[in-house]
Amino acid sequence: MNISLIQDTVAAKPLNSMVHNILTFLYFLPHQLGLWIVKILQQLFPRIVFSDSLVDPLGFLIVLTLFRASGRVAQRVAWAIVAVGWILLLGQEF
Repeated sequence: MNISLIQDTVAAKPLNSMVHNILTFLYFLPHQLGLWIVKILQQLFPRIVFSDSLVDPLGFLIVLTLFRASGRVAQRVAWAIVAVGWILLLGQEF
């Protein structure tokens, strides 16, 4: 294999840097939420020792739950807007 080929792939390209920054943020947020929840749980239950391996799964579970809940709320709001729109549209006809 050509050594210059390997050296060219090591340098970060602008697109790779941007993707790296996005993925770092997408990991950072759930990780921090998981740390926060584990700290709260440790204060509530001081006798129980929580594993550090619970931080990331707990954080990602919280983020997925928030996305799911916000999706349901957004869907209900959208249906309410559609219903009001139909009522206003049909109200003008009569």
